[in-house]
Amino acid sequence: MEQRVKDIIESALEGAHASTERLYGGRVFGRVIWSGFEGMDDVDRQQMLRDLLAEKLGQDIFDVGILITYTPRELEIMSAA
Repeated sequence: MEQRVKDIIESALEGAHASTERLYGGRVFGRVIWSGFEGMDDVDRQQMLRDLLAEKLGQDIFDVGILITYTPRELEIMSAA
């Protein structure tokens, strides 16, 4: 499932990089780095990902936990701290 989630995100969001792993009772967690998140707040980012995954996964969406989102710049700033 983790590879499926990664593939869905990376094929739908051009240039995105997703890292996913299965944790805590089998749910998929991870992070998504994508320049398209620029100017979006966290709620909008999460809603966009949930809508995308719900469309592709159907009921399996309930196997997906939290996906942390970053722009490349946000990740760069965080890594420098």
